[in-house]
Amino acid sequence: MAKRITVFLIAVTIIAAAGCSSGHKSSRPALPPGGGGTGTGTGTGTGTGTGTGTGGTYLEFDYIWAIGGGSATAAQLEAVKNNIQNLSNGLYAIGQGQQYIRKVTIRNNSSGGDIVTPVSVVASGKLGGGLWAKTSLGPDGWYITCGGLVDSYTFAHEHGHKEFALAGGVRKEEYTGSGCACVMSTGASGGRMQYCDDSNHNTADYSFDSCWTAIRSSTQMEHTDGNYSSGSGSQPITEVVIVN
Repeated sequence: MAKRITVFLIAVTIIAAAGCSSGHKSSRPALPPGGGGTGTGTGTGTGTGTGTGTGGTYLEFDYIWAIGGGSATAAQLEAVKNNIQNLSNGLYAIGQGQQYIRKVTIRNNSSGGDIVTPVSVVASGKLGGGLWAKTSLGPDGWYITCGGLVDSYTFAHEHGHKEFALAGGVRKEEYTGSGCACVMSTGASGGRMQYCDDSNHNTADYSFDSCWTAIRSSTQMEHTDGNYSSGSGSQPITEVVIVN
């Protein structure tokens, strides 16, 4: 039976999401082909990820997803809802079957959440102005700001910052220099839909630990360096509830 890990509501304001908080901004080009832009920000703090083990137990996440600054239409909310399973499937894949999103409550015209989407980009995959998504520090912790239809690679990148303080424990990027073979890098810099480990981490450009080393130190998720086989079993279904 999966052990439930609940991530509580982060009470932040849309004003903070717009840039008044201490933030880590990521302009994450899409996986090849396509994409563009550059990332900025350094960020500080520690990760909030928790969870246990493998072999039938999961690192589960419960999130509040707030649509802020106005009300989205019923069709827009349904589109956000339908995209969430893709985001969870992405986390499941890069965690080799050991993490997923258990439940998301979408709150329309709301002032804060673990994930925040301004209503102006509820039908978009990115925030605009060259910015794909960002991770910011609010009064109660770290939260993600993204478009309502954010892609699974971008979401996994920001999720790595939010939950595990990737990269380097201070939410740095791994797409400077020649990049790194992981989701914390970009498609333009050799990024892949995986967490890097000590077998492929770019030690020439980064002195901090690989993603899997950091994740294993803060959770009971398991990974054998160099082995990127997919997780066993079917991807869990994410429960999504819309609250108007």
